[in-house]
Amino acid sequence: MKKFAVLALVVLSLALCSVAQNPINASQYQVNLSFLTGGPYGQSSALDVSFGSQFTTNHKLQADFLTMPSASYTGYFFGDDYNLCGVSAVEKLLATTSLSCGKFQPLLDGQVGLGRIQAGSASSTQGFGTLVGVGAGYDPTGAGKYGLIFKGGWGHFGPSLPGLSSNGFYLYSGINFGAGSSAAATQAKIERMNRASAKKLKKLQVAAAKANKS
Repeated sequence: MKKFAVLALVVLSLALCSVAQNPINASQYQVNLSFLTGGPYGQSSALDVSFGSQFTTNHKLQADFLTMPSASYTGYFFGDDYNLCGVSAVEKLLATTSLSCGKFQPLLDGQVGLGRIQAGSASSTQGFGTLVGVGAGYDPTGAGKYGLIFKGGWGHFGPSLPGLSSNGFYLYSGINFGAGSSAAATQAKIERMNRASAKKLKKLQVAAAKANKS
């Protein structure tokens, strides 16, 4: 038990030093290819191509282009992904878990936009839309080069038609590819990973101390 605790302390200490010495790029420009599932216009899926820019440390501005070919629908949305690691209580809650802030990013999402649909030979109809959701992103490397993102929520996708509602719950999944860096977001990611590593190290030290006494 004592050998295991010492080994764990050494490994975590080395990881902490590595994070402090190696710069991490937090992705600034991203392209997502994602699918939405829900019920708007009787559809079960849609293609979403989105572009984002890390506007501040915790806010990422995002623009989405949605298409539902079988429903002749296109939608243009713009909004904000807020990194919940910006809330200290969330960061503290996750700090000593495998989902600590840094590689893992819980988020809130809100967007507004315009949806347009054409049913049969009728002229196209357009209307205001909005999307709200919660989700999380995960960067397996911690380098900001790419990551997985999942979101779920509710959307009003545009104009409603007779017998076709524009509302529906959705699940959003895709891959982010980073192309650029945000200095503020990069520094915040490094600091969060350092704080999480320090708390994990302290937790292991307490466990090792207890093991030495037993």
